[in-house]
Amino acid sequence: MQYCGIDIASVSSYVYLSDAQGNKLLSKEVQTSRTALGMVLRPYVKEGLKIAIEAGNQTQWIYDFLMSLGAEVEVVNPNKVKAIAESRRKTDKIDAKLLCELLRLNGLPRAVHMPSQGSRELRGLLVGRRQLINARTKLSNVVRGMLRQEGILLPPGGLKTLKGWEGVLQRSYSSAHLPVILNSVHSSFVELTRSIRLLNKELEKRAAGDARVAVLRTMPMVGVIAALTLVAAVDDVERFSSSRKLIGYSGLAPIVRQSGERAQYGSISREGRAEIRAVWVQIAHLVARSTDGPAQPLRRWFLRVAKRRGKKTALVALARRLLTVAYQMLKSGSVYDPKQLKSQRAA
Repeated sequence: MQYCGIDIASVSSYVYLSDAQGNKLLSKEVQTSRTALGMVLRPYVKEGLKIAIEAGNQTQWIYDFLMSLGAEVEVVNPNKVKAIAESRRKTDKIDAKLLCELLRLNGLPRAVHMPSQGSRELRGLLVGRRQLINARTKLSNVVRGMLRQEGILLPPGGLKTLKGWEGVLQRSYSSAHLPVILNSVHSSFVELTRSIRLLNKELEKRAAGDARVAVLRTMPMVGVIAALTLVAAVDDVERFSSSRKLIGYSGLAPIVRQSGERAQYGSISREGRAEIRAVWVQIAHLVARSTDGPAQPLRRWFLRVAKRRGKKTALVALARRLLTVAYQMLKSGSVYDPKQLKSQRAA
């Protein structure tokens, strides 16, 4: 078996290869392209080649290409690699050699999960949707700020719908420049809304054929986007040995500082998939306010925790509990049943 570490960069990458005894076989800079990487690495694949790369914005296509060559590929978290081997000298060659040596000695941190094709497509669609919504929100906020300067205060959500925009456009303004800006921004708002609706249709189509989404949607306040966000991020629920692992993956697990027998719990880690955290905390807000019957056991639990720990802490705890329930449902394939909820205390 031969071992390889690749320090990936946008234009050129550094490749370092060694044999099983750690003897250097190759050390060179190559162009970051399929052709260049293939020419360098293909001769070593026949005798067995393991490659380590760090996760980044080009990881997916490089991982797919290296796997297609017949190599074994491990993708690792760059922050965890740096934590293992801090060095004052940092060059592409040193980083590539470090990856190679850690791979050879079985000293790399746990490999990053590489999502399936379906999961990658879902993630891409959801990212695109979030970016369009953010762009539309920024436009609305610009208009809201301009109108505030003119002494006009819009009600909450006044620019979230096309009907709300109609009211703003029909008003008369003392400043001649405002109608020009409003009409221009409105055109962009309409186009962004059309694009968001197109993505929504595509996401709904994919959700209709996914049994996991159907299961998750039986939970209170969980809609198509929330279910797809979790499904896309999780990919294969079997890779999480417990709900605690999933909660840690979402960044909702509290930071623990332990000294001797005393453990102190701090704020959440915020490490992991931010989209899970954002969506499921929002679901927690909705459940905490819900009057629907299926949500009541969770809401009562939230109120008990809020009385003891405060509303903010209780909302995060509720988001963790919702993810725990979702994990159990995905593992078993069973629908939500409020009677099955067990009494728990927040961490």
